[in-house]
Order: sequence, then C-alpha cells, then structure tokens
Amino acid sequence: MPKKSRRTTRRLKKVTPVPLMQLISGFWASKTLAAAVELDLFTKLSGRQADVHQLSQLLGIHPRPAEMLLSACTALGLLGKRNKRFSNSSLAEEYLVKGNPYYFGGVVTLLDRRLYLPWNRLLEALRTNRAQTWEDHSGMFEQISSNPDKQRLFTEGMHSFSAQSGKALAAAFDFSTYTQLLDIGGASGAYCIEAVRRYPKLRAVIFDLPPALEIAREKITEPGFSIRIKMHPGDFFKDELPKGSDVILLSMILHDWSPEKNLMILLKCFNALPSGGTVIVSELMMDDNKAGPVSAALMSLNMLIETEGGRNYSWAEYTAWLKKTGFKNIKRVNIESPGANGILIGYKS
Repeated sequence: MPKKSRRTTRRLKKVTPVPLMQLISGFWASKTLAAAVELDLFTKLSGRQADVHQLSQLLGIHPRPAEMLLSACTALGLLGKRNKRFSNSSLAEEYLVKGNPYYFGGVVTLLDRRLYLPWNRLLEALRTNRAQTWEDHSGMFEQISSNPDKQRLFTEGMHSFSAQSGKALAAAFDFSTYTQLLDIGGASGAYCIEAVRRYPKLRAVIFDLPPALEIAREKITEPGFSIRIKMHPGDFFKDELPKGSDVILLSMILHDWSPEKNLMILLKCFNALPSGGTVIVSELMMDDNKAGPVSAALMSLNMLIETEGGRNYSWAEYTAWLKKTGFKNIKRVNIESPGANGILIGYKS
C-alpha cells in the first residue's frame, strides 16, 4: 500500500477557527488582567485567601462582577480557587503584588493606559505610516518628558520591563572585567541596578533626559546603589556621550529610530568608548528572515504605533550597523525576558 504524501497528511488534519477566535479575543484577557491590576486585586489578596463576598468588599465592586472577574482570573492562571476561596497563583504573587522587587504591574498599566486605544487605530497607522500615541511634531519622548504624569507612567512601565531584562542580561554577560557601565537612555536605571547588584565592583552611569532621571533617583535608594550609580543628563542626538565607561548598553533604544539615526547613535557609542571597550545591544530581535518570533514582530508593529521611524530589526541588521560603525568580533547571545530575547556584543579594537 503506497505511503501517504505529506500534502495528503496535511489535508487530513482538521482545521478549525479556534485559533482565530483566540487571536481576535486576545484583548479580553489583557483587559481582564489590566482591570485586576487597576483594582489592586493581587496586592490585596497577597498572602491570604478570600471568598467572593470578602473580595467584592475589598475591591469595592458588586458581588456579581466580582465573581466574574475572579472566575476569569482563575481561568487565566492568575488565581487559584479552593473551597470557594481564592488566592494568588505563584505567578501573580511573584510579579503582580506591589512592593515586590520584580513587580510587573507597571508594564500592564503602561500598555493598558498608553497603548490600548492607539492600537485600536492600527489600520490608520498602516495606511498613513504615522504614529498614533502623539500628534504634534515635538516627538514621542519630548511629549512624554513635558508631562510629569506621562513621564511617570512611561518610566514605571519601562522599569518593570527592564528589571526583568536587566536581570537576564546580568546573568548572560560577564561584567566582572569592566569598571563602568554607561546605560544610554537608561530611564529608571533598572539595568544599572541589576548589573551592580550582581557585580559588586562595577560602577554605572545612567544617561537620559532630566525628567526620566528624577524617577531614577527614587529607584537607586537601596544602600550602596546611589554611590555606585551616577546620573548624567543629556540627549544622545544633541549631546556627546560622556566618556570614562568601558562598556555601553543600548537596551530597547535602537528599535525607536530609523536605520540612519541608529548608525548615528552607534557611532557616538564607538567614539565614547576607549580602545578595548564594548557595546551591548539588547532588544527583541527579529529572526534574520523576519518571519518571527511573535514577540518581536508584534513589538515592531507597536513601534509603528509609537514612533516616527522605528521598528524591531533583525540580528543581521544590527550586526551590519555595528560593523559599519567600527565594532569587531560581533557576538550573538540569546536571553529570555519580556523585553528582550537577545543581545549583540561588539568590541572596539
């Protein structure tokens, strides 16, 4: 009996619209999470168990929607339920309770408040090639820095992203032979905090616009960090980068800009480094064939929503820019975190 061809086998496999339903209803899950974070559900439930009636009182909502929210959070793996009483799952207890060192609620709030409605205008962004989160010609970061509430929302959200990525980076890259890290566009200082926490002899400098550095001052209050982490205000398009660091980090920076501007940034990094210095590019990297991964591809669309010329680039594109600006011996390192899946390391000879 002849063997079935691969094509025949594929035809025999039943195709259903269930995956399409999961895709189009994805916002149901994201809005459930965002609402639970906004109501401070996980912080109020931390370390305890409670039934629907108790939680409706804690959350200040009617028992009917309270039960619906709790059921949805349980189905999503955010809560556990036993004998009609709810408790945080290990995921929620670790990352959604305020005050925990790797609290992820900042990302949830940032995406919900800043990006949910603009993403509703994705079709407009596709048709016009224009950002949807800002309208004037001042630019995304100028708009954010001019408004304290927007600056707080953005920087707190990025801190939640960067704390995770910074921890992964510090584990993947050996800073022990370096004296000082310069974090370009370092915002809250999350990467610097994770690096100096893991490497006691390392010093760090956060380079960013002054409004972002105001929030960074709050984040480096842990004993010893304020001595080892310094701040340098500036704009990397208008100002020269401070010298004196032997390793420079660009984390989730280059995806904000066009290739031409990225080459300008990388050249400034090259000029600021001493001979033997190192640059690190940390991003959600697109595969070289630009067919994925999903996290990078969707973040790239988010750059359409947020920026004038940015997108998520491939490993190969970043590598080519590093080589063009003079960096040698480029190395790829995979990491796992919400904000970055890899780093590229380049050396100045």
